[in-house]
Order: sequence, then structure tokens, then C-alpha cells
Amino acid sequence: MLSPVEQFPVLVVAISLFSAFTILIAGQLNKKSCCFISIAAILVQLVMSFFILNHVLTKGTIHYWLGGWKPPWGIEYLVDVLNAYVLVIILFLGLLCALHAKSSIEHELPELSHKIVPFYTIYQLFIAGLCGVTVTGDIFNMYVFLEILSLAAYALVGSKGGMALRASFTYLVMGSIGACFFLLGIGFLYSVTGSLNIQDLSLLLPPLYGNRVVQAAFIFFIVGLGIKMAVFPLHTWLPEAHPAAPSSISAMLSGIMIMVGFYALIRVLFTLFPLYYNYGLILLILGLLSMTVANLFAYFQNDLKRLLAYSSIVNIGIIATGVGVAAYILSTVAEPSKTPPEAASLAMAGALLHILSHGVAKAMVFLGSGNIHSSIHTRELSKMGGIGRDMPYSGYSMTVGLLSLLGLPPLIGFWSKFLIIMSVAMALRSVGGVVILTTFILLLFNVIYAAAYYLKVTKVLMIESGAVRTHEAPFPMVFSVVVFAFFCLIGGLFPISLIRLAVRASLTILGGG
Repeated sequence: MLSPVEQFPVLVVAISLFSAFTILIAGQLNKKSCCFISIAAILVQLVMSFFILNHVLTKGTIHYWLGGWKPPWGIEYLVDVLNAYVLVIILFLGLLCALHAKSSIEHELPELSHKIVPFYTIYQLFIAGLCGVTVTGDIFNMYVFLEILSLAAYALVGSKGGMALRASFTYLVMGSIGACFFLLGIGFLYSVTGSLNIQDLSLLLPPLYGNRVVQAAFIFFIVGLGIKMAVFPLHTWLPEAHPAAPSSISAMLSGIMIMVGFYALIRVLFTLFPLYYNYGLILLILGLLSMTVANLFAYFQNDLKRLLAYSSIVNIGIIATGVGVAAYILSTVAEPSKTPPEAASLAMAGALLHILSHGVAKAMVFLGSGNIHSSIHTRELSKMGGIGRDMPYSGYSMTVGLLSLLGLPPLIGFWSKFLIIMSVAMALRSVGGVVILTTFILLLFNVIYAAAYYLKVTKVLMIESGAVRTHEAPFPMVFSVVVFAFFCLIGGLFPISLIRLAVRASLTILGGG
């Protein structure tokens, strides 16, 4: 008999789906009810996610069989420390972005009031997709939820109309290509194993690693999820889609959606292909290229949201580098043990902590840019000189977010970057070699280079002058960015609990947890 908390994973997904239909019906009677239903639903889900996280930390992994069908025949929702951790991040960001959208959508879609109902309906489907990808233990079910969130994202990006439709179409084409690769990989694995359950596949695949079909599936997973994550050179949709979307959606796309794609990649690679193909080197190459190329583009952007979009690719590169270092270190261990090397667990923990630190800080800065746009109706940095002084809550909160992305202590962004850099330094001593040395040099270079444009934006917002005089954004829009700013500060001043949680999550996927 399952306890009430063990029922929560399926309820987290069901509540989003049910609330989407509720909004669709209730919105026909009263459009103002849409945002309140959305906020209430996500708040309930967030509370449930905290109970789920506490359960997996204290009592162990949750296994929920849909319809009572035992896997591998039925669909299983499997929640361990890793996906419980990601689930909390999704719903925390989703709640504050929904609060922000209450006012920001009225400013960004003023002439499109008839779109309020479909906007919140699709937003709830978007949340359902994110939660579903995270909690499922079935790889085909993961694909289904990945498509639900992707289709919702395409619609949300294009909700403004005009040029946003072009960005949405580019995103749709690239996303569909990525989905095809991912689905082909699933089909190939099913053709040789007859199973779709991720845990079952992890037992069936090892004797088949030399099979060409399995090798092709591995490549398809890398390419398909690489497009969803927007790693270089598969990133071309992101700099178009994120600036075109409403600010609350840009915050979710950049703050968590591409990170959920990365969660899916970690889950698939480390569970189904534990280091057989030495994908640590592949992740390192993709991560370092993403960081370097996106950094070069970001510095020269005058469009604030476009600059932040390139910054997201940089941070995907940082996370890929952390995960790549962990995988590369494990691939060099002569005799695998139950406990992974300290440098590997530290690198993975840094990458997972960076999912949180980047998600919070980037969502905050995107929401802050929406506050500015609602006041002066521009995204051009050259027209924002000193705007932060007229909008002090938004301006100072954005400054905290930018400095956290920069990695300045005592903010939370410092600790995630510090863990990754320290793990590479430890690997330099224990593993050595040209690969680790190159990683260390390029990682330091990119972290320092990125600081230049974060400081440039901060200087424009808070020190320079030239912007049109204006006033602070409405309370719901200000509230979200201020909460994010406090989280960055408190998480940076008292990071021990978050670091321990990230380490537990890293040991879950690396072994030893």
C-alpha cells in the first residue's frame, strides 16, 4: 500500500493537466480567474514537490506504477533525489513566473486580451510537460511529455504575433528535428530490447553495447537532446525564441526548460550507457564550444534579452562541462567502485547546483527586463542608461541576478561555479592530461570573459544615464524579482544545505548515493 506522499508524483502531473482544462472553461466566464487558477495549481504542486523531496531524502526512492501495472509492462513514475531536486526547481520558478505574468501579460499583450485564456491554458500544459519529463521512469513517456512541453513552448513563444511567429516557427522546426532524433533512438533501443522502462533497459543494454543499432541510438540521443538543450552548434533557435517570447516565458525557457532537457540527457546517458562510449569527452567538447562561441556573441549584443539568451547557452556549456568532467574522470578509473572519485561527484554536484543558481538568476534577470520593457517599451541597452535608479526594486534585484550569473561571492552563482572549477583543478592533479588542462584553461577564460558583459549591463542599468524617466513596475512583477534576488543572496550566504542536496543528487546518478 502506497503512502499519500508516494501518490504525489502522478498528482503533480495530473493537477497541471486538470488545471489547464479548468482554465479553458472558467476563462470563458471570467478571464481574470485564469491567473489565479494557474497560481493556485502550481502552489499546490510546489508544496507536493517539497514532500516528495523530503520523502526521497529520508525514506528512499518512490516507485509509482500507473494503473497498478508492474514495469516493464506498465509505465512507472520513479522519483529519486535527482529528479525530486529538479522538480522543486521547476515548480519554484513556475510559481514566481506565473505571479509575474499576472501583470506582465497585460502589458506585453495589451491588444490581445482574447489570448489570456489560451495563454494560461498552454502555460499549465507547459508545466505539466516539465513535471512529466522529470518524474517518469519510462523513456517513451519521457518523449511524450517532452513533446507536450515543446508544443506548449512553441505556442507561448509565438503568442505576441508578428516577428514572434517567425521565431516560434524556427523553434518548431528545430525542436521537431530534435524530437525525431530522440524518438528514433527510443525506437532503436526498443527494437533490440523490447522494453521502454529505463531501469529495465539499464539491465538489458550492457551485452548489446557493441550492437550498431544501440550505437546509433546513443548518437541520436545526443543530437536530439542537444537540440532541446541548445548546445553549440545546435543552438540556433534559442537566440531567436527567447527574446521573442513574453518575459515570463523567456524566464521559464531559459531558467528551466533547457535545463530539463539536460536532466533528460543525464538520466538517459548515465543510466543506459554508463561510460561505455566515453561520452565525457563529447560533453566536454560541446560544453567548451558552447561557452566560448556564445560568450563571443553575447558581449556585442545591444538587445538585452538577446544578450541574456546567449548567456543561457554559455551556462548550458558550464553545466555540460561539469557533467563532462564527472563522466571523463569516471572513464579513467581502472576499477570502478561503489563510491565515485571525489572530483567526479564534486563536478556533478557543481553542475546540478548550477541548474538551480542559473535558473533562479536568469529567470530573475529576464523578468526584470520585462519590468523595464513594460515601463519604457524597449529592449535596447543603449536606451536603458540609469533605468535601475528610477526602478530601484527591479534595478537592484537585476544587479543581484547579474552578479550571481557572474559568480561573485557571496551569491549562489559563486558556489556552483566554484565547485565545477575546483573539481577540474582536482582532476588536473589526479587524472591530468591535455583534455583536463584545456578544460581548466577554457573554463577560467570563459568565466572571466562573461564577467565583462554582466558588468557592462549592470553599469548601464545602475550608473549611466540617458533613459526616459519612468516609475517602478506593478507589485506582482516586482515581487517575483525581489524573491529571486533574496534567494540568490540567502542561498549564497548559507549554501551548505544546497550543496549537500546537490551532492546527494550527484551520487544518485553516479552511484554511491
